[in-house]
Amino acid sequence: MMNKVQKKYMIAKETLQTYEKMEADIEKKYIIENGIKNEDGKIPARVYYIDDDNTFDKANEETAMIVQESGLEEKINSAKENLIIAEENMIKFALSIVPAGIRKTLEKGVKKNYTIRMKLIDYTFRLDVSTI
Repeated sequence: MMNKVQKKYMIAKETLQTYEKMEADIEKKYIIENGIKNEDGKIPARVYYIDDDNTFDKANEETAMIVQESGLEEKINSAKENLIIAEENMIKFALSIVPAGIRKTLEKGVKKNYTIRMKLIDYTFRLDVSTI
């Protein structure tokens, strides 16, 4: 069972992933509609996989405009900000429940090391926090 901090983190993460998927779908649609293929004949999955620089530049500019004009860019940016806040709250929660002996070490680590931040969040989901 998740607590409120964990739920907010999961919602923030899922929201960002949903918007990023929508962005990827816009790019894929553009690529298909414009018949873009790489030199090997394969259709690139995303704009940043387009090999030809001129084709990439045009596709990047046009899909960015579509994303921006649709309001999706603003939603993505807002979702990223919400995820950062949710991550910070998860880390604060995790640090509040770890033994005091390792808390200082982890407090230093989460400020400098992204991997430590993600591991701490991951471990927090593995705990039974229903009693906390």
